[in-house]
Amino acid sequence: LAKTEVREQYLAKAKELNLEICSLAMTGFFAQSFAERATVPRMIQDCVDTMKALNVKVAFLPLGVKGDLQKNPELRPAIVERLKVAGKIAAEAGVVIGVETSLSAAEDVKLLKDVGSPGVKIYFNFANAVKNQRDIPAELRMLGKDRICQIHCTNEDGVWQENDPKIDVPKIKRTLDEMG
Repeated sequence: LAKTEVREQYLAKAKELNLEICSLAMTGFFAQSFAERATVPRMIQDCVDTMKALNVKVAFLPLGVKGDLQKNPELRPAIVERLKVAGKIAAEAGVVIGVETSLSAAEDVKLLKDVGSPGVKIYFNFANAVKNQRDIPAELRMLGKDRICQIHCTNEDGVWQENDPKIDVPKIKRTLDEMG
């Protein structure tokens, strides 16, 4: 998508199909460490430049192979510092980097406070709450609408949401409606 001709093809097809590109994903971090990779600032800048070229306001950032702060709490200082850099780049461009974590909503609030940037918010994934036996509506309320940039409504592959006993979609919708 960094190539003009490829990006224009995507934009033309999206327009033809009347689709909005709601976010970009930095999926390379599923296979590398956000906390340790030397080229992270350049990768963030590349993503933000692409976001601007596509007029996309949100990017999804998985924290990488060692980015689970429950399993690797020693990497928290490095992740916070890198998120500060990412947040500065994003805020200056008027976009948001959405971070998915396995932390509780209360811990995510602390993480965002430590990062201290309007350019970094939470990309909330139902599956993380379910996996950690947390109440999705309670987690959403704790985070609040101003700390969430996007929601990934998933749990396990192969299970339709309406058939998933672990996700109460009507209750979640009521919660989101109440949150505005």
